[in-house]
Amino acid sequence: MSKIGLIIEREYLTRVNKKSFILMTILLPLIFVGIILIPAFLSQVKDSDIKTIAIIDNTELYGDVLKSNDEFNFVYVPEIGLNQSNENVIRDNYAVVVIDKNLIENHDAITIFSDKIIPPALKTEISQQFNPWLSEKKMEYYNIPNLKNIIEDSSVRININTLKWGENGSEVNSSGELASLIGLMTTIVIYMFIFAFGSMVMTSVIQEKTNRIVEIMVSSVKPFELMMGKIIAVAFVGLTQFLIWILLIAGILGSILFVTGMASDPENISEIGKAMVSQNPGMNQMGELMVTNPVAGEIQSILASVNFVQIAIMFIFYFIGGYFLYASLFAAIGSLVDQDTDTQQFMLPVTMINIFALYVGIYSASNPDGPLAFWCSMIPFTSPVVMMVRLPYDVPYWELALSVGILYCTSLMTIKFASKIYRTGILMYGKKITYKEVFKWFRYKY
Repeated sequence: MSKIGLIIEREYLTRVNKKSFILMTILLPLIFVGIILIPAFLSQVKDSDIKTIAIIDNTELYGDVLKSNDEFNFVYVPEIGLNQSNENVIRDNYAVVVIDKNLIENHDAITIFSDKIIPPALKTEISQQFNPWLSEKKMEYYNIPNLKNIIEDSSVRININTLKWGENGSEVNSSGELASLIGLMTTIVIYMFIFAFGSMVMTSVIQEKTNRIVEIMVSSVKPFELMMGKIIAVAFVGLTQFLIWILLIAGILGSILFVTGMASDPENISEIGKAMVSQNPGMNQMGELMVTNPVAGEIQSILASVNFVQIAIMFIFYFIGGYFLYASLFAAIGSLVDQDTDTQQFMLPVTMINIFALYVGIYSASNPDGPLAFWCSMIPFTSPVVMMVRLPYDVPYWELALSVGILYCTSLMTIKFASKIYRTGILMYGKKITYKEVFKWFRYKY
């Protein structure tokens, strides 16, 4: 056991002292925060050039409908025929809007001409100005007193509250959208971590085998100890990096919110809510609460309905179990080949299982209690990814215990089988290993 400890110490210190580790540990949180904040910032930056739009109204009915704003300048021009002789009309303006007939009777009698593809913003702006005006005019045709008020009165939009019963019988707000978001984020993160750090073990084994360093090491250390030392050390490296990322991301976001005053300014919270509603319809409930309740009391209630402590603890359990399961397989694959390019035939089944697990995890966000989600959260090769998306939906404790138990038992068996492959393959050079030969190694006794 002392030799495993020495291997863990050597592997861990070697990796955390690398410049690439330090750079990635510092840069990734900055990149992550940038991915969140830069699009939000850029969405507020608008084109300073006002685009001139020529309006040709052949009906002479809509001369006062389209109003100019900070983005578009609508200019009405006399009726002309758009052909090659008048191509300067298009060239001198950003676009030309032509209205041929009464829009109330012919909804598609409006056309936009331009020498380039029209952005959606222009169509949206014209629609938003025309639609209310045309609706009001059409209601006037019916000649019914107070028709507009009647229609507005009859328009109903329900607001569905979702409540969750606590263990003591209390009621707290909940949000399926928030649960889905948290589940998907943790699912993608654990998928990336297991695959990335497992591949790191395989790369390390291949490098030592290629450099023939392993021949010297196995003279004083058992192959199983060497394999386990590598796996455990990389696991510690992954957890160290993950904890540093969490602290840095939380610190950076907290500092930005504090400096900009977003954390305490109700108006900023409302603006965030409006952006969430407009850019992500799936977050309507959270977004609307941020608009209608700037004090954020109900938001805190919704966040309180999610057991973040349980999610964090189970994330570590599933990461460790899933990592040991796949890292042992990656170590075995690394021992079978002499260079990275030879890993494809052995990596394909493992990669396909991982991709399938990610697909099921994403699908389970909309159906967390379905049979596919349940069984894949019990199968050890998919449970680390799939169970994380189900956790925010209050998975029963017996399911968690059974899933974790199966995962760790399978991980131990996988380590045992992988060690048999590792101790044989680590000293084999220049030979193309086949699946048939690998299965023979399971019968070897040591």
